Amino acid sequence: VRRVAPRFSILPVSHEIMPGGNVNITCVAVGSPMPYVKWMQGAEDLTPEDDMPVGRNVLELTDVKDSANYTCVAMSSLGVIEAVAQITVKSLPKAPGTPVVTETTATSITITWDSGNPDPVSYYVIEYKSKSQDGPYQIKEDITTTRYSIGGLSPNSEYEIWVSAVNSIGQGPPSESVVTRTGEQAPASAPRNVQGRMLSSTTMIIQWEEPVEPNGQIRGYRVYYTMEPDQPVSNWQKHNVDDSLLTTVGSLLEDETYTVRVLAFTSVGDGPLSDPIQVKTQQGVPGQPMNFRAEARTETSIVLSWSPPRQEIIVKYELLYKEGDHGSEVLKNFEPTTSFTVENLKPNTEYVFRLAARSALGLGAFTPEVRERTLQSSRCLSFSHPSLRGRQSGSQRWWAQGYGAVGQTLAVLWVSHVRGCSAGRWESPGDSYPFLSFLAVPSAPPRKVEVEVLNSTAIQVFWRSPVQNRQHGQIRGYQVHYVRMENGEARGLPQIKDIMLADAQEMVIAGLQPETAYSITVAAYTMKGDGARSKPKVVTTKGAVPGKPILSVHQTEENTLLVKWEPPLDAEGQVLGYRLQFGRKDVDPLATLEFTALEDKYTAPSIHKGATYVFKLAVKSRAGFGEEAVQELTTPEDIPKGYPQILEASNITSMSVQFGWLPPVLAERNGAIVKYTVAYREAGSPGNPLEKDLPPSPENSYTLNGLKPNTAYDVKIRAHTSKGPGPYSPTVQYRTFQLDQVLPKNFKVKMVTKTSVLLSWEFPENYNSPTPYKASGIEEPELCFLPIQYNGLNVDVDGRTTKKLITNLKPRTFYNFALMNWGNSMGGLQQNVAAWTAADMLSKKPEVTHKPDADGNVVVIFPDMKSPVAVQAYYIVVVPLRKSRGGQMFFCFLQLVQDIARLRRRSLRHSRQLDFPKPYIAARFRSLPSHFILGDMKHYDNFENRALEPGQKYVIFVLAVLQEPEATFAASPFSDPIQLDNPDPQPIIDGEEGLIWVIGPVLAVVFIICIVIAILLYKNKRKDSEPRTKCLLNNAEITPHHPKDPVEMRRINFQTPG
Repeated sequence: VRRVAPRFSILPVSHEIMPGGNVNITCVAVGSPMPYVKWMQGAEDLTPEDDMPVGRNVLELTDVKDSANYTCVAMSSLGVIEAVAQITVKSLPKAPGTPVVTETTATSITITWDSGNPDPVSYYVIEYKSKSQDGPYQIKEDITTTRYSIGGLSPNSEYEIWVSAVNSIGQGPPSESVVTRTGEQAPASAPRNVQGRMLSSTTMIIQWEEPVEPNGQIRGYRVYYTMEPDQPVSNWQKHNVDDSLLTTVGSLLEDETYTVRVLAFTSVGDGPLSDPIQVKTQQGVPGQPMNFRAEARTETSIVLSWSPPRQEIIVKYELLYKEGDHGSEVLKNFEPTTSFTVENLKPNTEYVFRLAARSALGLGAFTPEVRERTLQSSRCLSFSHPSLRGRQSGSQRWWAQGYGAVGQTLAVLWVSHVRGCSAGRWESPGDSYPFLSFLAVPSAPPRKVEVEVLNSTAIQVFWRSPVQNRQHGQIRGYQVHYVRMENGEARGLPQIKDIMLADAQEMVIAGLQPETAYSITVAAYTMKGDGARSKPKVVTTKGAVPGKPILSVHQTEENTLLVKWEPPLDAEGQVLGYRLQFGRKDVDPLATLEFTALEDKYTAPSIHKGATYVFKLAVKSRAGFGEEAVQELTTPEDIPKGYPQILEASNITSMSVQFGWLPPVLAERNGAIVKYTVAYREAGSPGNPLEKDLPPSPENSYTLNGLKPNTAYDVKIRAHTSKGPGPYSPTVQYRTFQLDQVLPKNFKVKMVTKTSVLLSWEFPENYNSPTPYKASGIEEPELCFLPIQYNGLNVDVDGRTTKKLITNLKPRTFYNFALMNWGNSMGGLQQNVAAWTAADMLSKKPEVTHKPDADGNVVVIFPDMKSPVAVQAYYIVVVPLRKSRGGQMFFCFLQLVQDIARLRRRSLRHSRQLDFPKPYIAARFRSLPSHFILGDMKHYDNFENRALEPGQKYVIFVLAVLQEPEATFAASPFSDPIQLDNPDPQPIIDGEEGLIWVIGPVLAVVFIICIVIAILLYKNKRKDSEPRTKCLLNNAEITPHHPKDPVEMRRINFQTPG
């Protein structure tokens, strides 16, 4: 009979599955006799011993959470073989390292971070949010590098930033957040509500409010004032004010009117000027009304609104208004109020308003002019046809002619002007056709019309669509009307530019004349015609600027550059001066100098070797600076004069040193760096150091590998240009760590109480065997420790631990903790965290009634508690007391606090499984009640208030979880001990202790005898089973046809009675 040892005909296959997935692993083995097959995970049998299949076994795994190895074991009387299948559970990526801010500007933040994942990730996601604004987080996705600049931020704003990684499974948890603030900018808005009034006949006080968009810390304000407001602001008198919202200006002329404007400035620059206000230098007269506005209410009325002057007694207001620029002014007086409606106006007509306040001592200054147009009448007609041509005939009648569709005859449209409306009719020879049509056209003009001057020949017009309820149809496009102005009057026919886009909101008008005023209006049109036009905007184009000057640059022998220039050929009489911008091409910003029209050269000093310099020269005229002439010049290279600077920060292990450096300063670089040479050797060793040539890179870092543990190395570096090497830097010494010494990471605050802070840190994942001792010069090992510094105190922590509880702190106090790493040459390398201890609350202990009631319940009275901070929940903690010979109480308060989060997530079933007599939570409340019945066996927010055991002593306390960024707790003192009377007490007498020493050995002997009997019985049982196994083997040997099928073998070996 041929006997075959077991072998695998189908090996188990390794699988990679998703978290929570299911998988089946098949294992088939053959042999003669057929082997039994079972599955094992480590030392644990997964197949029951009494149900082990023959030949084939399928392992079914469901809801797999963790990766593991599973072993298929095939066994027969001829041997045992094994095969391993590996089940790998894909997992989400880990959280990246905390982002590090490397650069901030007024509108951007640049961060870098450590991947934190040994396996590659698909991309990173950045989430960020302004801490001063409510709203959703903003997200930047598909980032494939570990460095990113977030743009489009608000100046001088604090942002919180997280980074998370994404792989094929999904997005992992976010990193620890980093909080940083953007840089400052010049204010984007002017001071608000500027108000002026007279203190005396020659002194006025100016008040204002901060700008809406300061964009930084306001350093001060600048007040400009003049009696000639038509002059440029640069010619006005100015008065600087430190960070204050009011100032006085003296030495003014009496009975004059001053115009005042105010701007704010930060450390970066000046903001825009406020709107001008006027102040009369007459004591006792009120200031200008503020925020004077006009709004058309109907076709014949306009509503005016304003804010009254500050600290003034107003007798009445005087209003002057007129129709257009040439109408006669109308005066209206009315009692003190903040709004006034002007009635009986003409439809679709522009009016100009000025307002002044009067006190008992006189009339104050009038506000600047405010313009507003009354609404167009709904009866008005609008005509717009390209074939129409017209001219004015008199003041009340126009005529236009065109080809109408009345047969083939000429039709004439007569239009009469009736109080802002047009009515007309068509007339043709021999026939009369009345014309009357109320067309659906926009009755409101486009909103927020603004005009920006681009250059001397072009402007850009911006607008928003009319209000929705006054569009009267689908808007098809917009028309921009513009006409040249001279002395406030239109000259020539208006020009029209049409844009047939319903959502158009801007247009560029080109081909204009330099230094010319234009009036611009905008109207929307529908299929029925044009709508109401906006109020005219008058702008003046810029003057024509001169062309490029003639520029040349030459190098001198004195390490300087000589710059010469000549004015443009076509700029005779226009040159007011020159502006020169120059500097290295690779350095921003360029230096700026201004010269008079008579100067024609400049010598640039301190020129660097091996650098490219750029020079930009522009001519200054009345219209501004013209086109720039640009010249570049490259100086010859030389060997570096200076050396690279090795940075202090480095990454040191037991066998490597990583360090970075900065290139030589620009003045000593003398050209482009083509390579670096790093020289290193063991400190104090003779001979030349080892040298390594490195190409330049943006990181400028290098790692020395293959070093000896706990050894000092001297490192220096030099730079090369194409001309040769420069000098070496001063030597920097690094010491590698001991073989197993590593630096902790992720130093953070894990828990905070009133008088303690729990700090935690981690070691790298591949660091599995931290050595708690370090070598020293003495025979006994010296304990390796991590010092923690806070508020001038030092605490030494065992290097084997990853947490430390700092105690004896003061409530509601700010502490800064620094985790140092001693025992290497880096000395002060540290990580810092900060925390506030919890507020001083729950200072009184709970009061307990001395006698329990008939059901064994105890009433606990809680003191009144007013928390200075928000409380998330209150926990009633019960602590069973265990007695030792010293009678001392043992209680691990720290462990309970750390388990609070897990206790809140446990189900009620798990809560009951806490091992007694450990401390347990009897109840949780959102607000602390005035009293509580202990031991009533009820459930409070998924926590069971267990019945108290008779004869057992307890104490209780209240634990509050505060709503703070860190896990912050506050605990009350322990209550007085609580004990229920034992109904069947068993007092302990002095003799019982001696009796135990007699009975104990006897019980031990009896226990040993029982174990021996059990062993003998087990052996006999094994002997009874051996003949059956032997019989099975003998039957297998005499089987003539050697079956291998498992079913056939069972039929032969386990025959049933006939």
